[in-house]
This record gives sequence, structure tokens and C-alpha cells, in this order.
Amino acid sequence: MAKSIVFFDTEIGVDDKKIHDIGAVHSGKGVLHTACVSDFCSFAADADFLCGHNVVHHDMRYLAPVVSGRVPKKIIDTLYLSPLLFPKRPYHKLVKDDKLQVEELNNPVNDSLKSQTLFFDEVNAFHQLSPGKKKIFCGLLYGFEEFQGFFDFVEFKPCANEMAQMIRAEYKGKLCANADIDILVKLMRRRSPMRLL
Repeated sequence: MAKSIVFFDTEIGVDDKKIHDIGAVHSGKGVLHTACVSDFCSFAADADFLCGHNVVHHDMRYLAPVVSGRVPKKIIDTLYLSPLLFPKRPYHKLVKDDKLQVEELNNPVNDSLKSQTLFFDEVNAFHQLSPGKKKIFCGLLYGFEEFQGFFDFVEFKPCANEMAQMIRAEYKGKLCANADIDILVKLMRRRSPMRLL
């Protein structure tokens, strides 16, 4: 059964920190543009995932307290996946090419559509990785909320294999032979991805 996703973006007031605008895209329901949180909840209620760009530490910070239990719990954040899957890109923000002037307001529907495009690019990029890289990325990052939703969507779970051995095998000839990979893996799993960007 196909998994459904609602791609979304919010506009939060700079001064009052309130939700002023919400844009959302759902493959089965079309497009929503509203300032009403309840309308967004109804629109997203039957989806399996919510997805957007920089939503874990921004949009959900304001949405979560007012939508609890009324929208999907699984969140996919395209921001954190972008540097992981497209490391050669110079930046990872959404391009605002729809704004003709700097003073124009952001359009959350357009940003939702851009997140949708980026997400499917990320899914394709993940599927093109070697089996070893997929296991390494999932094994190191699944425990972080910034990545868990994505791995759930692509149905990839951390494997029980020895992570350090997998890293040595995948990156043979590219790592110092004396590097203590076990220690690095333990440190990586304790750090927040926020500090890695």
C-alpha cells in the first residue's frame, strides 16, 4: 500500500511567533492555503507522513503544541537529508525563485511544492547509493528525529551488523588505517545533527 505524504510549510510571525499562513500539498487532496490550523489538521489527518524543509526545528516547534494527535506523527525533514545525499551542492536552502522582489511575502504553497520535488529527488538519490552506504547512513542516523521519518518512508531499518566493520569495508583506502572507527561511531550517535550542519 502506497504511503501518503502531506508536504507543508508555515509562515510564522517574526514578532508574535504565531502561525499566520500554512501551505500544504497532498497527492490525494490537492492544495491547501489557509491561516486556520484546524483546516490544516483536517487536510493532513489521514496522511502517513508530514514533510517539509527545516520543519523539525522550525515549523513543528510552533505547530506541534496546537496539532497534537490531529496530524501524522512521522515527520520528514528535507533540510537534513540534502547535505547527506547531495554533498556537492553549495547550499541546501529552498530556492525562492518565485519571489520577484525581496519585499514580497513568502508563499508557503510554493515552498511545499519545492519540498515535494526535493524529497523525491532525495528518495531517488538514496536508492542510488551502494547497499553499504545505505546501511551506514541508516545505522548512524536512524535514532535522530531529523532522519527517522525518511528511513521509515523508504522502509530502511538499522541493521545489527557491526557498524565500524561496515564503514571500514565501504570506505577502504579512504580512511586512515589507524582510525578508531568504533569511538567515532559512538560519538556520532550521541551528537545532534543540528551541530553537524
